[in-house]
Amino acid sequence: RVVNGALELQRTAKVIGASLEAAPVVYLDTAATVGGMDAAELADLCITSGLTISLGDAPAGAFRLDDVPGVAVVFASATGDKCERCWKILPDVGHHAHAGTCARCDTALS
Repeated sequence: RVVNGALELQRTAKVIGASLEAAPVVYLDTAATVGGMDAAELADLCITSGLTISLGDAPAGAFRLDDVPGVAVVFASATGDKCERCWKILPDVGHHAHAGTCARCDTALS
């Protein structure tokens, strides 16, 4: 919910049109948990092209929800090109046997 809230602010401001244009940084304090998921799994759950998990204090201005303590999000744009199969924006798109795909999609198509 915190990631989606942060992304919705960017959609409203017309910074992004879709969540796959984002690669946010999620800050967790020591008490917060993401249910044992790693960053790639959480990115898939949040429907973003990437996501970084950082433990510790979030910078001032990070997006927070009062009812979700210990979690804050800083928006970052995804970098790279759009995969023609999964639509994620990743830096490795176009560098595989199947043109226009990311590594994960290239493996799936092989």
